[in-house]
Amino acid sequence: MKWLLVAAMAAGLVSPSFAADAPAAKPAVKAPAPAPFNWTGCYVGVQGGGSWGKSEHVARAGDAVGPTLTGTFNLTGGVAGGAFGCDFQIEKTVLGFENDASWTNTHGSAQDLPPFNRAALSSTRERWIDMFRGRIGYAIDQFLIYGTAGIAFAGTEVTVSNPAGQVTDSKTRTGLAAGLGGEWAAWTDSWGAVSFKFEYVHADFGSKRYVDPAVPTGALTVSTRDVRLTDDIVRAGVNVRFNWDRPVVTKF
Repeated sequence: MKWLLVAAMAAGLVSPSFAADAPAAKPAVKAPAPAPFNWTGCYVGVQGGGSWGKSEHVARAGDAVGPTLTGTFNLTGGVAGGAFGCDFQIEKTVLGFENDASWTNTHGSAQDLPPFNRAALSSTRERWIDMFRGRIGYAIDQFLIYGTAGIAFAGTEVTVSNPAGQVTDSKTRTGLAAGLGGEWAAWTDSWGAVSFKFEYVHADFGSKRYVDPAVPTGALTVSTRDVRLTDDIVRAGVNVRFNWDRPVVTKF
């Protein structure tokens, strides 16, 4: 009994001392959160989609505007090409510019209306379209929503066919373009990123004179005309983006 009492007392004296000398547990260290994606940098890409537009041929007689030759008719076709641009991000705002050039076969035609020759077929065709636009967007990490506006150029042809022959007049058009889009940086690395975009752009080329002066074709004459032209383009694209200064943390 005496020895049991001594052992208990010894345990009470030794235990607190042993606990005091034991090393303290280290607090857990959290890994730093990955840096958000930064859209600052330049890029090159490819894109393609569809184009739906409208055109109208309006007769001219000197400086006088005549009646419509065709009424408004629809244009349809495809677009495919490339783009180059640069962006600069300030907090959540992204400012940038883009120049894109595309081949297109957008076209449409309509029979001439009375009092003009109903046997005549008037058509409008685009061969290429090039746009230089500014962009302003809001970044949500790897997602970007943006608006865009700028100037557009198009290579066009107007063709008039009737039983006596055919006349074609080619001109380069200048207009305004504006639209909306979204982009997703799907894969990122230290050098930059690969992103996917989807956008809608409306281009308005106003009205331009064709077949001036009028051209006789046998017993018939192809009238001078003002041709109105608009485009609505929906397209998707892939961009390869290159960083300027800031590293991008790889994300999977």
